[in-house]
Amino acid sequence: MIPEALKQYEIKDSVTVEGITNEYVWYHAKILSAKMSQWDNDFQKLVKVMEDRHQEHLRMLEDALQENRILRIRLKEKTDASPKG
Repeated sequence: MIPEALKQYEIKDSVTVEGITNEYVWYHAKILSAKMSQWDNDFQKLVKVMEDRHQEHLRMLEDALQENRILRIRLKEKTDASPKG
């Protein structure tokens, strides 16, 4: 129980719900649901693009590493073939 001296500081909240019908709530719930569905679709598209770019970048890195290997072999062959003097 709240002491009498503190009752003046007691806060009583009240919420007015007059005019809010089930139809109103469901109308806004359906709008929100449609928006969330669209956000999900947009997010899935974004993830797909990111995955594709990641795979593309991995292929680019592999190509660069392969070219580097080839150039190192050629350089080694040149240095081994050149007369030492």
